[in-house]
Amino acid sequence: MIRKNSRILIIGILAFAAAIYFLFFKRQGVDQGGEGLSRFKVETIRGEHGWGYNIRQDTTLVIEQKVIPGLPGMNGFATEQDAAKTGGLVTHKLDRGIFPPTISIHELDSLGIKY
Repeated sequence: MIRKNSRILIIGILAFAAAIYFLFFKRQGVDQGGEGLSRFKVETIRGEHGWGYNIRQDTTLVIEQKVIPGLPGMNGFATEQDAAKTGGLVTHKLDRGIFPPTISIHELDSLGIKY
């Protein structure tokens, strides 16, 4: 009888720990803008003025950004990685309900984007 109760207690503790672990890491992924948990997907695109990005929700195009946001002119990103990093920040904002997900020069600097 004692042994059966101990097993039930251990199984209950393990199930509780697994639930906490799952909830913690799922929340952490969303907080970090983890693409796997985002409702949005970043696609980099090559344009005539440099790199840009598209943001899609499922198959619907939400944002098409061919130039560096927050700057005057028609210059695209110098590298595909810069476009992807900025697109990631945009999806992070969209996941939090920030619309429009504007990007400032300070944020570009924080990402190490050259312009």
